[in-house]
Amino acid sequence: MATSGDVCRLCGGATEPQFHRLVLGRHQVQYARCRSCGSLQTEPPFWLAEAYGSPLATGDTGAVQRCLSTRAAVWLILALLGMRSCRLVDFGGGTGLLCRMLRDAGIDAWTSDRYGRGDFAQGFRVDPDALAPGRFDVVTAFEVFEHLPDPARDLARLFALRPRLLIASTLPYTPDRGSDWWYLSPEEGQHVFFYSPDGLARIARAQGYHPLSVGAWHLFLAEPAGPVRRALLRLALRGRVLRLARLLMEILPADRHVAADHRVRPPVPDSGDRPDQSRGAGDPPCR
Repeated sequence: MATSGDVCRLCGGATEPQFHRLVLGRHQVQYARCRSCGSLQTEPPFWLAEAYGSPLATGDTGAVQRCLSTRAAVWLILALLGMRSCRLVDFGGGTGLLCRMLRDAGIDAWTSDRYGRGDFAQGFRVDPDALAPGRFDVVTAFEVFEHLPDPARDLARLFALRPRLLIASTLPYTPDRGSDWWYLSPEEGQHVFFYSPDGLARIARAQGYHPLSVGAWHLFLAEPAGPVRRALLRLALRGRVLRLARLLMEILPADRHVAADHRVRPPVPDSGDRPDQSRGAGDPPCR
């Protein structure tokens, strides 16, 4: 009889053991690959409370540089899709640094994290329990998917917000990744599920979204993008283009609204109204 550790937590398929790693320096943990979707998972993660004693993994010293690159990617994606005036929530936003950077770039960004305090996004935090369908046009989830202990359930809740666009980043798993793959990060113990390309495509199909993946970047669109726009998105998410966009964003002056935006304001109302209703009268609608 199969146990919970023998079943893929994403698709429900049977799994087969691959290797063991020492997690948090003390737990021998089995990693298994799904025979159906090809994703890799740890055994049911019983150590998460211990792993999340700090909001940042102890080995994660690249958070600021990563936020600078992510800001450039989000700006390019929204510009190409004509969505720069949309409201965005960064799910699992942690310290709120990316939210702050996006707001400084003129994007109406908010942050939501059950465990992170969002110190850099004071006044622009949303309680995860207050998130509701239709309140945000864009949802971002950077370096979040691999942390989800029950991805089928957790991703269903995320897609239940029904954004027009969900942008995620996670390194895809392929069978050539062995026990020495650095992304496993057993020292921190926070990465517990690793998605194959097929697993990511299954997420999109199950939720009625159209996927587009370029390396570690994954877009889930409520409406399909045409071939020209898809080609432009693929080009924009290449390393050289992102590096150029990041450089330009660092040398160009900040958006004209930034000084006023740094003043703290109340969070999103807890009503069921669409977020557009809290925009100023002169703000352009989301196209």
